[in-house]
Amino acid sequence: MLYLKWLNFKESQTNKQPFEYKCVSIVFFYKFIEMKTINTLSLFILFGMIATKSVGTDFNSKSGNNATEYAPSENSATSPCITEKEYSLLESRILENKKLLQSKNINLSNSSNSITLLNWPLRPSPDLTDCSYYHISAYVDQNTTSGLVQDYNCGSNTYDGHRGTDISIWPFNFYKMDNNLVEVIAAAPGIIIDKHDGEFDRNCAATTVSANYVLIQHADGSYALYWHMKNGSITTKAIGQSVIAGEYLGVVGSSGSSSGPHLHFEVWSGSTVATRVDPYYGTCNSLNASSWWTSQKPYKETGILKASVHTTDAVFPACPATETSNESTSFQIPFQGPGLSPGYAKFYAFLRNEVSGLNATLTILNPNGSSYLTWSYTSANDAKVRAWAWSKVLPTNPGTYTFRVVYNGVTCSSDFEITTSTGILSNGNSKDLKIYSSSSNRKTIFELKNSSIQQIELFNLLGEKVNHVNINERKAELNSPTSTGIYFYRLIDDKQLIYTGKLFLE
Repeated sequence: MLYLKWLNFKESQTNKQPFEYKCVSIVFFYKFIEMKTINTLSLFILFGMIATKSVGTDFNSKSGNNATEYAPSENSATSPCITEKEYSLLESRILENKKLLQSKNINLSNSSNSITLLNWPLRPSPDLTDCSYYHISAYVDQNTTSGLVQDYNCGSNTYDGHRGTDISIWPFNFYKMDNNLVEVIAAAPGIIIDKHDGEFDRNCAATTVSANYVLIQHADGSYALYWHMKNGSITTKAIGQSVIAGEYLGVVGSSGSSSGPHLHFEVWSGSTVATRVDPYYGTCNSLNASSWWTSQKPYKETGILKASVHTTDAVFPACPATETSNESTSFQIPFQGPGLSPGYAKFYAFLRNEVSGLNATLTILNPNGSSYLTWSYTSANDAKVRAWAWSKVLPTNPGTYTFRVVYNGVTCSSDFEITTSTGILSNGNSKDLKIYSSSSNRKTIFELKNSSIQQIELFNLLGEKVNHVNINERKAELNSPTSTGIYFYRLIDDKQLIYTGKLFLE
């Protein structure tokens, strides 16, 4: 005798929360898909049925939720980005290179009396899809008293004697470096006065080895220093050649005395470190009377850097090992992530300048834009950056879903696909359907209350079509496959909308 088993068949209306029925050994069943309550569902069952309903449930797997406050090893007064010896060497090279260039009739005289305004010195590569990619790990130290620190905003986001702005890339900083995902670009037009490449770029602490860098002189005689870049990434342009604003200079790295991948961006008004300025202007900036940015960014950019879905927990090893994100944009149902409960994935939110008491709203959106699952999070304390992760049950209806995080008015989202083993996607609402078998002639019979269905197709687990039939009435018979096992059916209506389901044939 031919039996049908209904296997974890999920309601295919994508605008509803998970609604699951588990049945065993069904001779045939009738399922009213467009149900509003459980009472509208009729099932004809030979043996037992177990029904479970979960609407708006906050699902958590065995591994639960977890937060990681990313506390990068930052440079300090005892391990500065640039040592006094290196500053002396830079000043000497500036004098030597300027003499050499002038001997070649390259004009280095100041051509502008106006301050050269600066654009942001980093940009994401076309392959980087994160909502943002950086945070400020240290500003210029405005307090010249040894042992005391103060940034331009009267805060303490700096270290003693720091003369530049440290812009760290995050999350997955070494992964970003390895894959050239964050580029260093010229903040203003100028002439390359000095550059250096070929140094090891996976440092995590103080070292006597120089960094890979580029030094540019601007039209007003000011200088911009781009420090710590990736080995082999420095621009091929020669000393003495000009660059335009936004031109590629290199890739963010961790060369020289570096605590991890970041750009040390330093600005001088002249050719010596004694003329340093702070491009940011604020109450406690004693170096210059105005901002040097074309558009100065806020002191704290509280928001969301990245929202992503992962097969299991991300791995953040100690510097300088590359992180393993375990991120995925496609999940095949049934899904089992390592260390997670069946059907669960890890949903990550990477926050920048987290503020105690601020609320985040996290939502998984159905393909039609409605909410599949929503939860919230309240920051318990401040942090420069923090990674939060929640274990949530994945949708089971095929389609393109969106994970969205809203924090401090900033929205970040990413899409992910839910597929079955046949790769069939659903983009519509299923209709009333009755499926049963005929043991006498090995037929699978579909009875439809919707007369708009025009075609029925049957697929095996490899995605191969094993049978199909065109129909012009509300009942259709398909020859059942000779092999038992799991199969998927697909219904196509007159508007080319597709509805899917799963069967087990014995």
